[in-house]
Amino acid sequence: MDYLAVKHSHMAIAMLSVILFYVRAFSRMGSGKLAKNKAIMIGSHSIDTLLLVSALTLIFMAKINPFEQYWLLEKIVLVVIYIGIGAKSARQTKMAAKVAYVLVNTAVILAIGYLATSKSAFLL
Repeated sequence: MDYLAVKHSHMAIAMLSVILFYVRAFSRMGSGKLAKNKAIMIGSHSIDTLLLVSALTLIFMAKINPFEQYWLLEKIVLVVIYIGIGAKSARQTKMAAKVAYVLVNTAVILAIGYLATSKSAFLL
């Protein structure tokens, strides 16, 4: 398998994951019908699984150790935070909390994008 093909697939899957996050989040701010749609829910989980598989494939193909490449370690931690915030935001009932979680997750998404493109760690 070609590294560039996997990398570009990973980037496309990441964009689709983010789009689906916002579709579900904004749906929950309204009627919530789209967020409860079985196809959207299953599709979202499937896309996130493909995202994880493509990320692991890239790590193995490039022989990168996250404990040596701190930008990657930070990115992995932020992805876990992104998933946690997404799960927490799905359970919110108050509009202010829903908006706050979407804003925080937007900052996390931007940080992940920065780490992915710059390969420069924030903290480590």
